[in-house]
Amino acid sequence: MIVEVDRNIYSDSCISKTIYWLSGVYDCERQYSNGIESIKITPKERESKESVDDIKSVFLQTLHDYKLRDIIKEETKDINTILYLKAFADCDELLDD
Repeated sequence: MIVEVDRNIYSDSCISKTIYWLSGVYDCERQYSNGIESIKITPKERESKESVDDIKSVFLQTLHDYKLRDIIKEETKDINTILYLKAFADCDELLDD
């Protein structure tokens, strides 16, 4: 089965993480051309009972999950920076003996 993914919507990072996450169950081959990534997905078990629709659904659900994680990470990066700065603001005092 081949799934086509628009790289204008999903980053290489999202696609790579999805493929890695599913690599225990599926073999994936990637090809990229003109902004579209074609991913051939094959179950590792030859006698897999999963339908093509089931495999595609799992792939897309995982891809959407990583896309959402990237969106949340981008939207909260300033908050994370503030929290890190606040957490380590007094770190210099620990180094002075």
